[in-house]
Amino acid sequence: MIQKAHSLESKKLIYIRVYVVILLTSFLLSCTTNIKNYGYTPSKSDLETLVIGKDTKQSVAKKIGLPATAGLEGAYYYVRSTFNAPGFKSAQLVDRTVVVLSFDQRSKLKNIETFNVDNGNFIRLDYRVTETGLDNKNILQQIIGSIGGPSTSSLGM
Repeated sequence: MIQKAHSLESKKLIYIRVYVVILLTSFLLSCTTNIKNYGYTPSKSDLETLVIGKDTKQSVAKKIGLPATAGLEGAYYYVRSTFNAPGFKSAQLVDRTVVVLSFDQRSKLKNIETFNVDNGNFIRLDYRVTETGLDNKNILQQIIGSIGGPSTSSLGM
């Protein structure tokens, strides 16, 4: 009888130890940072291989790959987003970069522009243009605007 009580106590102790180890492990894993990258933007060196006025949509696709999105005006949009997903919390946007390649009516490369996001506003980081101005503001604003999701006022709250 004493031996049974002793073995029952040791089993309880083992279960408590296993429970504590699982609890500590899950706590430690929830504190880790998990960086996730989505999308693709060509590197600066890849963009430097493109020649404005000479390269076409086909040659651009061969040199740096197909874009994530093509605009209605024929522009190529390469988008890369970086999210931080700490443990069990929802992911937070850390960085979003958009590279816009514009083409003229003959499908020749016209502009190369790189944008980044800062507090919901897009900032031009780098550009090689043959004409001034941003032709495709609407799609850029949609890409950048999707960062925060809908506001409470737009949902009627």
